[in-house]
Amino acid sequence: MENQKKPPSVNDPHEGEFLSGKEMLELERERLKSQDKKTEIAKMAIEANDAADKRMFDYHMSRLDSENDLSKEQIKIAKHLIYGGFTVFFISIALLLSMSFFGDESQSKTAFILLEKLMTALGGIAVYLLGKGTFNKLTKPPSE
Repeated sequence: MENQKKPPSVNDPHEGEFLSGKEMLELERERLKSQDKKTEIAKMAIEANDAADKRMFDYHMSRLDSENDLSKEQIKIAKHLIYGGFTVFFISIALLLSMSFFGDESQSKTAFILLEKLMTALGGIAVYLLGKGTFNKLTKPPSE
């Protein structure tokens, strides 16, 4: 019966310390303070992430706004160029037609030659654009 274990004694250094109620209460308070600090740190990390997300959102929104403003300016410039180009084109055509019908013989001949060259150029541009469109239709995959 020597192999049986003895019940641990109060003064046994191998068994651990027994704490009084006050000490246990103080130890629990320290543990709770530690948990509160961990919770506070987690809360601060979440707030920092929220602030970073808000900054990122604001940055992307301002970037989208600036891109939108830039595209509006580009459309405005393109409109002015198109209107100006058509105005010059129609004034030139009107001038050539008035020269061919109401001008003297040399003006009429010059206007006819210029109109003929213009029609040839426009026909060439039309053939080029038709070929380019056909090539693009044949080589690009169908969009979904």
